[in-house]
Amino acid sequence: MTNQTVIAGGTAVTEDGIFPADVVIEGERIVALTTPGAGPPDAARIDATDYLVLPGGIDVHTHFEEPDPELLEGFTTGGMAAAAGGITTVVEMPQAHPTTTTADLLRDKIALVERNAVIDMALYGGVIGEPSQDSAELERMAAAGAAAFKSFMASSSPFFPAVDHAQLFQAMRTIAPLGLPYALHAEDGALLADGLRRIQAAGRVDPMAHAESRPPLVETVAVGVALALAEQTGCHVHLCHVASADALRLIRDAKARGVHATAETCPQYLLLNTDDLCRLKGFARCAPAVREQAEVDRIWPYVLDGTIDLLSSDHSPYPIERKQVGDGDIFQAPLGLSGVQTLLPACFDAAVHQRGMEPERFVRLVAANPARIFGLYPRKGTIRPGSDADLVLFDPWQRWTIRDEDAHHRQKWTPYAGKEITGRVRRTIRRGQTIFEAAPDGPGRVTAQPGSGRFLPGAYGAPKA
Repeated sequence: MTNQTVIAGGTAVTEDGIFPADVVIEGERIVALTTPGAGPPDAARIDATDYLVLPGGIDVHTHFEEPDPELLEGFTTGGMAAAAGGITTVVEMPQAHPTTTTADLLRDKIALVERNAVIDMALYGGVIGEPSQDSAELERMAAAGAAAFKSFMASSSPFFPAVDHAQLFQAMRTIAPLGLPYALHAEDGALLADGLRRIQAAGRVDPMAHAESRPPLVETVAVGVALALAEQTGCHVHLCHVASADALRLIRDAKARGVHATAETCPQYLLLNTDDLCRLKGFARCAPAVREQAEVDRIWPYVLDGTIDLLSSDHSPYPIERKQVGDGDIFQAPLGLSGVQTLLPACFDAAVHQRGMEPERFVRLVAANPARIFGLYPRKGTIRPGSDADLVLFDPWQRWTIRDEDAHHRQKWTPYAGKEITGRVRRTIRRGQTIFEAAPDGPGRVTAQPGSGRFLPGAYGAPKA
C-alpha cells in the first residue's frame, strides 16, 4: 500500500489557471498533478467531486497576540479559526506583551509558535519610534527569521510607539538591503490627532464620530509620504489595510514609476460601510474606519485591476463586553474586528460571484501573491509538485449564512453575522494532513493539535540551500 493520498475529482485552481486534476500528495508535499483518474490506484483517496481545489489561503495580517496575559485570541484558537476558513498560513503582527521589537523577543515568540500553533506561521518584527531602536536590532531580527517589519505612522498604543517621518526614513534605509517588506499602518498622525480633537470637542460620541475623525484623507497623506520615502530608499513598502481610493491611486501611480510598493485591503472595507458602523457600533470600530458606500465603490476597481495585491483580515478580536461599551461612546470600544475565518469565503462571494473575478485571479489575492510578497513562494501559495500540500476543498455554490455560534476563534462574534454568502470551505489540508472538516450544519471540526503548526522563517533568515 502506497503512502500517497489523491485529492480526486476536483477542479484545481492555481494562480495561472483552472482545470480538472487529481492532486497527488506524499507526506507533506504535492508530488504530482494528474489527469482525473490517472493517479496511483492504491493511494488513499479524498473525494473532491464538484469542489474547487484551492491552495491554502495566506493571511498576512493577523493579531493573535501571544504572549499576552489576557490572551484575547492566541495562536491555537486563532489558528483554529483560520483553518475553518481555509487559511493554512498566517503572518502574525508584532503586537504582543511585550511588542516584538528585538531578536530575543522574536525568538521567544517563535517558541510559542512551535508550542501552540495549529497552522503554519511567519512573524513580523516591530519598528517603533521613541525610544527608537538601534538599526542593528532590525538586522538581528531579520537574521532570527522575521518575514517582514511593521510600523505605525500614527499613535496606536503606548506599547507600539509610532514612527515620525525621520524615523521612517532611517528604518527604510536599514530595511531596504535586507530585502524584506516593511509594512505600514498608514494614517497621518497629525491629521488624526486633529480630527479626534475636533470631534471630541464637539461632544460627539456617536458611531459616525469615529469615521469622521479619520476620513480617507488621513490615509492618503500618510501613503503619499511612505511612497516618497520608499522611492528614495528602494525599500519594499507594504501598505496595510488600505481603505482610501485616493491612496490607492497614489499606489497605482507609484508602481507604474517602479516604486517597490505592495498593498492590501480587508473585507471590512469591501463588505461593510458606515450604515453597518451605525448598526453595529463598537463591533464595527476599526482603524482605518469603515467607509461610506461611495468610497467602497471607488475601492473595488483597484481590487479588480490588480493595484491591490492581496486580501487580509486584520483579525483583532476583543470580548463582547468590551465592544458593547461602544454603544454609549464609540471611542470607548477598542479598535479591531474578527475576520480570519470569513476572509476567504466572504471575499470569494464578493469578488467572484458578485463582480465576475476569475477564480485564478482570486487565488492570487489570497494565496500566490501573499506567498510571493512575504518570501514563502513556491513552498506556499500554489498547487505544484514540490509545494507544501496546503489545500482547500471549496464548494463554490453552497449558499450559507455566517453565524456567531460557528466561530472557532476565542471571541464568539463577527461583524458579518447574518450575511448570506455563496461558497464554503468543506475541508482544509495543511501539509498533507486534514485539519478541518465542515459539518452539514454547524461549525465543523478542527482536528489539528497545538504545536502541529510550524514557524516559517523569512527570506533573509531562512536556511540557505
